[in-house]
Amino acid sequence: MSLATEFLQACKEGFANKNSSSVGEFLTDDFLMISPVTTRPKQGFLGLVAEGGNPAIIEDVAVVGYNTTSDTTGYNGKVLWCGRKRDGRFYDFRLARLG
Repeated sequence: MSLATEFLQACKEGFANKNSSSVGEFLTDDFLMISPVTTRPKQGFLGLVAEGGNPAIIEDVAVVGYNTTSDTTGYNGKVLWCGRKRDGRFYDFRLARLG
């Protein structure tokens, strides 16, 4: 199992059990969760997991990746990508440019 899938499994179990202890093992002290509407430091993210919720949102995530890139427009930065599968085939693949 890859680190990404182990992390997603820990998150799924953490939300279901309202316990973020196993999730914290994957995070550095300076971890930030950055979304379009908010930024949460490590403790804020762990608190969110500990509140519980519906882990089904990550149930079908199959591929998660991150790499540095550059393109012909002069963009140099990082790309985060995530693919979701249904019935063994991808139905959604998203990219997000960072920085």
